[in-house]
Amino acid sequence: MKALPAIWLWCSLAAVAQTPPPKSAPPAPVIKCKNIDGLGCTYRQVKELSDAVFAGKSQHDVLVPVKDVALAAADGTLRCAQSNGAVCSTAELDVIKQIGSTLQLTIKYTNTK
Repeated sequence: MKALPAIWLWCSLAAVAQTPPPKSAPPAPVIKCKNIDGLGCTYRQVKELSDAVFAGKSQHDVLVPVKDVALAAADGTLRCAQSNGAVCSTAELDVIKQIGSTLQLTIKYTNTK
């Protein structure tokens, strides 16, 4: 009878060992904003970009989920988030980049999946 608990324990450990590890979230894209002088965008420039993005929601359906475009660091690093808390998608960033170019801002980012 003592062998039965040992077999149960061994089977339990084997099942745990076969459980795949949880998937990690993909890294957030690094989004950089530069002004016409090649310097990191200022708070005021990013505020203007953010206002233009929200105004652009009526013209670009892809922007509807975007909740926040803000300056994350003084070097022009941006934060872009959707209403559900996810980071902005590549499609959203592509349109934000277009909007930025009309404001003479250069937006560069690493691609997301």
